Amino acid sequence: MIGKGKSLTDCKVLIVDDHSLFREGLYRILKDAGIQTIREACNGEEACIMAKKFLPDIILMDLYMPGLNGIETTQQILASTPQATVVILTVNEGDDTIAEALRAGAQGFLNKNMRSKEIINALNQLLLGKIPLAKSLNRNILNHLTTPASKKNYRINGQEYSTRNPEITPREKEVLEAMARGMNNREIAAALYISENTVKNHVRNILDKMDVKSRTQAVAIWMTQGLID
Repeated sequence: MIGKGKSLTDCKVLIVDDHSLFREGLYRILKDAGIQTIREACNGEEACIMAKKFLPDIILMDLYMPGLNGIETTQQILASTPQATVVILTVNEGDDTIAEALRAGAQGFLNKNMRSKEIINALNQLLLGKIPLAKSLNRNILNHLTTPASKKNYRINGQEYSTRNPEITPREKEVLEAMARGMNNREIAAALYISENTVKNHVRNILDKMDVKSRTQAVAIWMTQGLID
């Protein structure tokens, strides 16, 4: 998790992509935005090693790479470097593997075709506690996570998963909306005129219903359904 009050120019960023031209272009975009501490990794294995030594604040992760893919790399890095924030970069927005990347701990999803200004704006939103998601994100990517059915099976990379119907209540939706704006439990409690313990209970119920591990994953999934402005 990025330290509160930290500016983008103070962040250490790790770019993970197997295409050198893309890495070089993204490196220049970040440099032009004032970010001074940037490292590059050309594959998942190198990224895992570098993350332990470099301790990046933000990792811009390609989803499709030879060897360890972006999902596997994200899981391994966050297991050893949990303070890092992973944002997925890809050109393919219609693949269910994006949903699994969010479940693996990624905290955002950006399209490689985004303009440089859009990328920097998204990273600044990340620092504010928001969930960076490409505007063109296909809402069908995570439909299986919010289907009206009580349980639905789906396949990711040949493996079968299942999830329960979230059945989010109106109050829980208000909490989700506040979480998407980067509000902490105390701020949510004040805004909704409820106790902080009640907020914690709502958050716990949301994570359980959506079968996710973090607030970020819950908000990311819900945002893709267009239910949060």
